[in-house]
Amino acid sequence: MEVVKTGIPGLDNLFAIGGFPKGNTILVIGGPGSGKSIFGMQYIYTGVTRYDEPGIFITFDETPDKIRRNMKSFGWDIEKYEKEQKLILMDAVTYRISDDVDEEILRTGLDVDNLIANLDDAINAIDAKRVVIDSLAVMGLYAQDEFEKRTKILRLSKLLSMREVTSLVITEGQSADIGIKEFPMETFMFDGVLILRLDSETQKRRISIRKMRGTKHVIGSFKFTIGSNGIELSP
Repeated sequence: MEVVKTGIPGLDNLFAIGGFPKGNTILVIGGPGSGKSIFGMQYIYTGVTRYDEPGIFITFDETPDKIRRNMKSFGWDIEKYEKEQKLILMDAVTYRISDDVDEEILRTGLDVDNLIANLDDAINAIDAKRVVIDSLAVMGLYAQDEFEKRTKILRLSKLLSMREVTSLVITEGQSADIGIKEFPMETFMFDGVLILRLDSETQKRRISIRKMRGTKHVIGSFKFTIGSNGIELSP
């Protein structure tokens, strides 16, 4: 089985194969402040800079300019790799993409169906190997009901699977019991589930692997920190 290295210190060795199985679509669940967006961008940025794997980061809430500015605190020069067409930072609300990317990959529209079409074009444009969608919770606002939401998620998941990109889909955790006692329908629709937690009392962060198809993985909850270089799991 082909392996996709996350490059996040301490994470890859929790999997028997040393990373994510190539082509998996993985749900990342976490509450506010748990580090979800940083986790997603670190996965994309490390893929571009260390493994020569172009990536697409789709944001449903923060503007691309804000993301570029915030990620500079980790020394991540997003604009440099956008200009080299190795990274696309896509605003899924207005479908703005970096001016350096060919305008032909853009289509008008504000719904998830158009997002799927834009994503397919963007994957072709840079031969992307990694995709992050931030976040599923906001994307759900475009659906009329749970059935439509589930249908759109399945369509998106099918596209990602067909294109053989290894993807993270981020969503908000509404309860500390998600992945322990509570299992939203989304947790059954993806190849893997990672849960990020921030303890409100100790202010310590932890990550756990709830499932990962295609590889064995370590069971447990592991401390991680967010430092000047991004996320790093504690020994």
